Amino acid sequence: MIFDDIGSFPLPEGISKDWVEKNYLSKEYAEMVKRAFIMKQKAGVELPNYPQFRDMNEMFLEIIRDEKKQEEPFVVKKDEAVIVELEVLKEMKVEAVRVCVTGPFELYYREFGTKIYDDVLEAFGKSVARFVEKACEWDAVKCVSLDEPSLGTNPELQPSLDQIQIAYEKIKANVDVQIHLHSPVFYREVLEVENINVIGIEAARDEKAMDFVDVEEIESYDKFLRVGVARSDFDAMIAEYNAKTGENVWGDVEKMERALDEIESVEKIRGRLKKAVEKFGERLKYVGADCGLMSFYSQELAFKHLRKIKEAKEGLK
Repeated sequence: MIFDDIGSFPLPEGISKDWVEKNYLSKEYAEMVKRAFIMKQKAGVELPNYPQFRDMNEMFLEIIRDEKKQEEPFVVKKDEAVIVELEVLKEMKVEAVRVCVTGPFELYYREFGTKIYDDVLEAFGKSVARFVEKACEWDAVKCVSLDEPSLGTNPELQPSLDQIQIAYEKIKANVDVQIHLHSPVFYREVLEVENINVIGIEAARDEKAMDFVDVEEIESYDKFLRVGVARSDFDAMIAEYNAKTGENVWGDVEKMERALDEIESVEKIRGRLKKAVEKFGERLKYVGADCGLMSFYSQELAFKHLRKIKEAKEGLK
């Protein structure tokens, strides 16, 4: 059972998203990425994702859209399928890294909406495959994750089983390939995809997500699970604390830390982790927070949240 993280992380104090989008090729940004990665390591994350500070869609779409970087419409050339943050980490001594790549359905949806044209979807699938293939040239990459937040959460996005195959059939890697589903609605369809061997579900905010998954089905397809056991919805947790106590702690770092410790304690995280272990057994391969931690007020609060997951895992009996 490996403790990983989804990817996104709070920006350092004084840095804006606008600055990031304009300066992601700068030395300053590179140092920012390295520092955040080290923070994840020090927090106890066993398989940290590269710090994803940029927009999860645009960081891939801006390359896919660029005709100079295309092999054919919406199919990026392999040599151009570069994740800047991963290149930065190659300058460090890194033994293990997780790579999140926004999935073909999410990229298609952000560019064209919910009406799916198979040939265009196939092109996006090929481009995602190129990013995966390029990333896996580095032997420090131990896992790739396809992020599909709209699949199962947007009722208008209803791909057929054939379209799910079209989207993912070209994506291959010599490491674990996760799919990060924000809802387990489509997990059965994804079981049919040979190249995806780890199904990721978010079960901290809503533990019923675990009940939705049949471990016997997972076993019959020889798949594994990644289960979110710690909440990542920072604003909702603070709002919950404010409503519970009648106190407004927003903006006060010390009080927000106290609020997080009450709403999302090590014991609560350990309880979910224990439930996941009992339900899924050896099919549970990865655990961590539900989603990325970009919404957290500060890097320090995100760091401490990751530490709680480490403590919960270490204290599991």
